[in-house]
Amino acid sequence: MVTSTQIALAAGALFAGYAIYFDQRRQRDPEFRRRLKHDRLLARKMQEQDQNASAGMEEAAVKAAMEALGLNDDKIPESEAEKQAYLTRNLQLGEQFLNQGPSHFKLAATCLFRALKVYPDPIKLLMAFQESVPPPVLDLIMQMMAAETPGAGASSAVPKEEKIQEILD
Repeated sequence: MVTSTQIALAAGALFAGYAIYFDQRRQRDPEFRRRLKHDRLLARKMQEQDQNASAGMEEAAVKAAMEALGLNDDKIPESEAEKQAYLTRNLQLGEQFLNQGPSHFKLAATCLFRALKVYPDPIKLLMAFQESVPPPVLDLIMQMMAAETPGAGASSAVPKEEKIQEILD
């Protein structure tokens, strides 16, 4: 009768034998080494393609969400009541996006930046952001502010919308 110890020993011996065989083949067979290297390269390329595809899908989802929420039009309201509603809406949306996690930080930064643009005292609001907003989002907001400031960058010929879009991408 075969015991579990004997089965475990046999499995261990088979595994050790396969490991020795694989190592010998890897060391002595150049074609086998090339095939292993090729397989590793293919796996790395597939992984990079998957990451690029997921990033592209995420970017498309962000753009679709912004369009659905009406965030693509960057028209600052004229009247005080409209500015207050715009500020409140963007602060609420920014907070909601922050609560959804790091994948929505770009949308949150965009909303909070828009709120910052219409707030009467942006320095106070920025100080409040420093205490309540995660550092990656705050960095995005600061980059957007720098891109919007006239003459802030190497070339002022690039429109501010393009600079902000580059930051978001």
